[in-house]
Amino acid sequence: MGEAKSAIIIGGGIIGVTGAYALAREGWQVRVVDALPDVGLGATLGNGRQLSYSHTNALASPAIIKQIPRLVLGMDDAFRIRLRLDRQFVSWVMRFLGQCTSSRNRRNTLAGLELAEESRRAMEQLQAYHPIEFDHRKTGKFVLLRGEDEVESARAGVAAKQAEGVDQRLLTPEEAFAIEPALANASDPIDAAIFTASDESGDCRAFASNLMRTLGGEYGVEFAGGNQATRLERRRGESVVTLANGEELNADLAVVSSGYRSNALLGPLGLRLPIEPMKGYSFTAPLGNAAPLASVTDAKRRIVFTHLGDRMLVAGIAEMGRVDNRLDSARLASMMDAARASLPEAAVYSDASPGWTGMRPMTPNSLPITRMLAPGIAANTGHGMLGWTMAMGSAQRLAKAVRAAA
Repeated sequence: MGEAKSAIIIGGGIIGVTGAYALAREGWQVRVVDALPDVGLGATLGNGRQLSYSHTNALASPAIIKQIPRLVLGMDDAFRIRLRLDRQFVSWVMRFLGQCTSSRNRRNTLAGLELAEESRRAMEQLQAYHPIEFDHRKTGKFVLLRGEDEVESARAGVAAKQAEGVDQRLLTPEEAFAIEPALANASDPIDAAIFTASDESGDCRAFASNLMRTLGGEYGVEFAGGNQATRLERRRGESVVTLANGEELNADLAVVSSGYRSNALLGPLGLRLPIEPMKGYSFTAPLGNAAPLASVTDAKRRIVFTHLGDRMLVAGIAEMGRVDNRLDSARLASMMDAARASLPEAAVYSDASPGWTGMRPMTPNSLPITRMLAPGIAANTGHGMLGWTMAMGSAQRLAKAVRAAA
């Protein structure tokens, strides 16, 4: 038998940890490095906790073209675009606009759906091998719709997904209330709702942490926290990762899974990827008198509600072009007002947590980049707002790409 090959995964979020699992199962000696002291402390920590396997709608669409003036001028509290006159951002915007056709929106949405279904199956297989505790709930998901345009657009989307075998339905308000009575407490009436009974939720950070523990105990995977990767090179047939403390790590393969920071390592190699950060927010609050058990997305307000057992998680807001991790109290307050306006009895908003903010890596077509980029260098990044949903499927695709390149 030959000596096992070695891999370094740069990034200890949900994408990096699941990638480590996929490679370790194929016999790779894996080390995960991250600037933060533990796994899952970046975008993994504050996400919406929804495994939205059916909700893979690409952001780029004809509808968003009409909204761009409002988004740029800051007239939409839920989604804003701050223009930056640098080459990388301008290039990303031009690529994004190129994806805003009906045909490409459909293609990208269905491609995301295919990956999400792969992810669902991979999660089931992992749970059969290693039952990971992460507050897994199978309560279904609603998307609340208001206005004729939203309903008609949703009708076409639901039909396309039904054609792919997804058990998704467009419900009248009365049908939605019969399944989830808490929706009847919405402050402004809904005109329809999309419902998918098979969508799930779970604690993404707990999953990453417990999976990493399993990887260390059963597969010998190492985690090196508090180590910022500052440089990536190829030398004499090996990938070399230089850390901020000057230490160099050598391996046969380096996988860049560091989210929106991926280009800091790949750019100097001429491997720059079309990724821009999208800033989002979240908070939790005690359950209210009418807390929905199912996951809920308010399409107009771009916020999601996820039942955590004893608290309600609310996540949302999208800001493009703003690259900082500062929690803007005004933006958080705006999202809290939106949540209160949407489902006023879902949570005790006056007792909400201080809140969280983080960056999600977006590609122009809303699809992640999972492939070999050069000999000994791979990427698994760019998952946007669906990293938790697509993580397991992307990990399998990473392993397949590495296998094919061997």
